[in-house]
Amino acid sequence: MPNDRPESPAVATRAVLFTAIGFLVFVGISLVVLRIFYGERTGHVVFVPPTLFAKPRLQTNDAADLARLQAEQRGRLGGYAWVDREKGIIAIPIEEAMKRVVARGADAYAPIDSNTSAKQPAGAGGGQSP
Repeated sequence: MPNDRPESPAVATRAVLFTAIGFLVFVGISLVVLRIFYGERTGHVVFVPPTLFAKPRLQTNDAADLARLQAEQRGRLGGYAWVDREKGIIAIPIEEAMKRVVARGADAYAPIDSNTSAKQPAGAGGGQSP
């Protein structure tokens, strides 16, 4: 026999209320039990307050570091040094390089011929002629 009566629109307030209260009591009891269990298992406070790191000491005296760097760079620009000893390439002072560029005149930016010593006139390269 089918039930042809429509369902009542009324809500069982008492059942819903007891279910909600029961759920809240269950959650509260669970939190208390977990707190007790956690306190007994760890036995100490786990949270460690953060400490500040020391600031990096990259430069303690930036003015002295700058002066030292500039002196080192001036030393490199003003002196002779080997760039590649096997190939015979040297670094010359910047003043000397500028004088050589000016002495070349209009050909100052032309490619440098690596066989300059072979083209020197007789007597300039040691007095031997080919």
